[in-house]
Amino acid sequence: MSWKRTGFLCEYDSKHVSVFDCKQRKLYKMLNTYGLEKLEIGKCYDLKHMSIQETSVDEKFHNLVVFRVDSGCVLADTIATIADEKDLKKNENFEKFRGKVWSQYLGFLRDPKNLFAENMKGGELGWVTVKYAPDEDTVFEINDVAENYLVQLPAEQLLPTPWSPNYPTVERPQRRLHPSQRVFDNKFAPLQPCFRLVKYGVCVQTDVLNPLYCRRKPGSMKHCHHLFAMTLGMYRCMHRVELGCWYQHEVRDSRRDQKKYSEKRNAKQFDSLTATKLFKIDPPLPTTVVNGKVEFEVEFPFDHDVLEKEGNRAIPDWFPRFEGLQKDAHFWNEYLGKVEIYPRQAREIIQIVEAWPLETIPDVFTVVATVALHYNAATNNETYPENGIFLVTNVKEVKGAN
Repeated sequence: MSWKRTGFLCEYDSKHVSVFDCKQRKLYKMLNTYGLEKLEIGKCYDLKHMSIQETSVDEKFHNLVVFRVDSGCVLADTIATIADEKDLKKNENFEKFRGKVWSQYLGFLRDPKNLFAENMKGGELGWVTVKYAPDEDTVFEINDVAENYLVQLPAEQLLPTPWSPNYPTVERPQRRLHPSQRVFDNKFAPLQPCFRLVKYGVCVQTDVLNPLYCRRKPGSMKHCHHLFAMTLGMYRCMHRVELGCWYQHEVRDSRRDQKKYSEKRNAKQFDSLTATKLFKIDPPLPTTVVNGKVEFEVEFPFDHDVLEKEGNRAIPDWFPRFEGLQKDAHFWNEYLGKVEIYPRQAREIIQIVEAWPLETIPDVFTVVATVALHYNAATNNETYPENGIFLVTNVKEVKGAN
């Protein structure tokens, strides 16, 4: 099993598809890994990475929401309601729902012409036609309301409205975890299905010796390529890839194999993961290949404490001061993970900031730097994220902002 999304296709182009999930009442925009010839707006699909299939709609569900296309516009016929006065008075927090039209499968609906309120009373169910027109926190807009038509449904077919006391709370308190925690979670246990889709993986090395090559094993390859993803570190790829190119792809984790599971579950992650179903994407960071090495341009906030302890800053001579710079200076990038900053680059950054004219010192500084694969990447990969797989090789500029 792998990651999957089910929803009605509302729009698409060569880069992205937008599908509406009626169970979640949410619009999802995803990378188009399917081409164009297979897609038809208004249809319901099961979507996986590089796999799309039209799916049947449950009869009970189909009776309450029907998607169709008219003159290129995505329309849907469905039921909707509006809160009545007694519902709003039950809780002072419900006042925000006054005048809001709600569909149990499409969420809140915009009604710029006030059509629903003119035809329906609070608490009544009516039949509406909406058009796909995403704007801010709503996705659909009311196009028409069936006049003099009340919908009567058995209680088991009705879902709670946001002003109902039994409405499920979607927002849960979220713990803000450091990105490294996700790396640790993936590193020491077989990957869960939802983590086997990698949205941003970059090829950092090609045609390197495969440490798991076995001459006696059919299909074993002597060489492989190395990809990197922030949540996984470096891992192997046996398919053709281009150095410096970014890919959305899935990973196969041999630790999940049921055969010999007990002996494989504790295998090293690098030995277990291989990239599959690669789909080239636009780079999320400026990425170039210089003399066979991949380089990235990144920005990160200047934090003096990360580069140097406060007590070291008063030393006037940079020769002894250099020795006191932090040996573990780093920053986290959402695509490259932990990026190390060596003392030489740290000194350069500090010198630029300290030379800034006093009358124009900004509130914050942003460093623009070139980042490349660490010269000790293979070893650091074994201990990632304690050690970074990338490091700053060149400080391009330091920008100030108020």
